[in-house]
Amino acid sequence: MTKDTLISSTIRRTTSIIALNAVSTLTHISQYGLGTMLIPIALETKNAPPEIIGFTSAILWFGMLIGLLIAGKLIHLFSYRNTVLLSMAMSVISFIAMLFIDWHFWFLPAALLGCGIGLRWIANETWLYRLSPSSAQGRIVGIHEALIGLATIIGPLIIVALGASNGRIFWVATAIIVAALVPLFMAQTLSATDETLTPKRKKDAIKPTFASTFKTNIIFWLSFGGLIAGLGGWIENSLLAFLPVYATDIGLHSDKTAWLFTLLGIGAFVCQFPIGWLADIKGVNWAAMLCAAITFVTILFALFLGKTFLSIAIIMFILGATLSGLLTLGIIWATQHSSGNALAGQMRQLSVTYTTLSAISPFVGGFIVGHIGSSSLFWQQLVAVIVLVIFLLKHRD
Repeated sequence: MTKDTLISSTIRRTTSIIALNAVSTLTHISQYGLGTMLIPIALETKNAPPEIIGFTSAILWFGMLIGLLIAGKLIHLFSYRNTVLLSMAMSVISFIAMLFIDWHFWFLPAALLGCGIGLRWIANETWLYRLSPSSAQGRIVGIHEALIGLATIIGPLIIVALGASNGRIFWVATAIIVAALVPLFMAQTLSATDETLTPKRKKDAIKPTFASTFKTNIIFWLSFGGLIAGLGGWIENSLLAFLPVYATDIGLHSDKTAWLFTLLGIGAFVCQFPIGWLADIKGVNWAAMLCAAITFVTILFALFLGKTFLSIAIIMFILGATLSGLLTLGIIWATQHSSGNALAGQMRQLSVTYTTLSAISPFVGGFIVGHIGSSSLFWQQLVAVIVLVIFLLKHRD
């Protein structure tokens, strides 16, 4: 390979990495930053009961689970780019549908939106990390996670600016998805087959299927990384689903709720690097125990003193840091305990575990909140944190 060819290849790869990071950032702002937070707030403004809010939020995550499980097969059938395109099309249809159908049936577009998130998560990130040079992969992963973390800040700010009951916000979500088309077509095309495999290894390689992914996920469910990420997802997504109900019950307007979600995102954004640094120095278990302990104390504070906007704002910032930190620590654990092709499998399985528990959480929470009241929100989370602490005390990485 000539020097000019090498330079051209490096520039093309760098451009593709930047482009795919842009795709992730834009689509995550719309799909996750607006999708997961706008839906419960908008339903609350329509006086939907907690059972409906919980069910709709849960269906989004179950849709994401389906997307995660079928993404590998679709990538092999249609390519990385076309799978991401399918994800974006699903999201656009979902947001537009919410403008025209009765909110009682929002679970249908929510499921489609969730499936789109799952497809984009696997297709875009696998594409990105396969293009990334091994010597800089850690830094690229860190930059990528920081960029998509902006979604949990920008999404709620858009809700604050436009209002959850304003139909224009769904068109804004659609426009952000459409804007991601530009960087998507700037990225270098990549075969879904690992070209570095020898003919024998290619023959022996097993393409991911729904059944095989589900089976391996059941095994991984018992692992340290999967459980800490999943329990963090359980707590966080019950918070995302029912904070609007709790906030309304203590007299806060939907705009204030959106600000609370913004603080949740800021906490997640600014604290992930320090949490990763602690994991490098003290170990994943030590860092996870610290996150669990802080979460426990914060939820106790919420139970007895979380009655004003200021107190809830402090709570959201801290929980944003610790709950996102548990997912980060789960990913770090996976990278420390696998490599090569095994790492891709671990990451897929972790994402499925995280999504499964995130999906079940609002479904169960909706039933409890609907029958006991929004005050049960933090009691549910306290139980989950106790389970996490017990698990950490019995496990040493």
